[in-house]
Amino acid sequence: MLVGRCYPELKDVQILRGDFVPSVVILCTGNSCRSILAEALWREETGGQWRCASAGTQPTGTPHPLARAVLAEEGISVEGLTSQAVADFAGEQFDLAVTVCDLARQECPVFPGALRTVHWPFPDPAIHTSGDQITKTGLQVFRTARDAIRERIQRYMISVDLERRLNLVIDQLPGDVPAVRRDAYRILVSRSCIALDDHDGWSLLPGIVGETMGSFGWGWNGIYQLKDGGSVRRLELLHGAGPPVCTTIEEQPDSQPSGMCFDAVQQGSILIAFDVTKWPGYISCDGESGLKTVAGIARPILDESGEVVAVWDLDCTEQLNPADALVMDALIEGFGANGPPRWNR
Repeated sequence: MLVGRCYPELKDVQILRGDFVPSVVILCTGNSCRSILAEALWREETGGQWRCASAGTQPTGTPHPLARAVLAEEGISVEGLTSQAVADFAGEQFDLAVTVCDLARQECPVFPGALRTVHWPFPDPAIHTSGDQITKTGLQVFRTARDAIRERIQRYMISVDLERRLNLVIDQLPGDVPAVRRDAYRILVSRSCIALDDHDGWSLLPGIVGETMGSFGWGWNGIYQLKDGGSVRRLELLHGAGPPVCTTIEEQPDSQPSGMCFDAVQQGSILIAFDVTKWPGYISCDGESGLKTVAGIARPILDESGEVVAVWDLDCTEQLNPADALVMDALIEGFGANGPPRWNR
């Protein structure tokens, strides 16, 4: 989970662009094992495109020989790796601080010089080894730690890359997009990518969308799971944000209109209605929700095989900007690349 998380004003949100060099500091207790591994792996995984450092609240003074050994056997440079103190970085600014042990988290719940501090706890490999001796068992323990840290960094980089790509989309949106709306898109993207990295992003997405875009009339949005009930398919609400709405939508037989959500399922593409009253078979939930829906978006969500498994749906009480659909289409596409929403089948 994020430690001391806040959602800053736009001026504090870092947007990753080509001329921007991001930075990270990894914090541990001794700065000899986990944080050393993370520093070297982060530098390796990003091809040197990040400024990386590590530090300890109680530094041992030297990296653990087994940490150096399991890095070297992967061809990862250990040159320049040293055990440093958190105090050595007083006054320095980082985009991200990562605590990799619980004690460091307790002592540095929020790193003062970082825009954001996150906690990625990993077991200490040193407690399962015989001091500084390089043994077969010790190597295996440190390899396990190395691989787990590498996987976590890779997962984080997926969200970073998605944020970068989505901001490029926002930069190049066609038409007249008011600055305040474009800024809201950027905050939506930043918060969504944090959720994708840190949690089951799908479950948090409707809440983030509602909080970020609510001032534009985005009164309700949610994710419906597609279920095959034999002769009749239905959409069941999985995650939603806003007042109560229809929790189940059934597909009508004999090609009868089934509403926007099922039209999106059948067509396999995003749909936008600037006037929902003119959409054939539109299913209104306004009576339950108290909303006065003017416009809407329905966007299918695909699984790894390209089959529609869910739909993201928006009820809006104001006119939509055409850019809304472009941003949400790209955002949901990016989320979907990491797998569809999870549920109990």
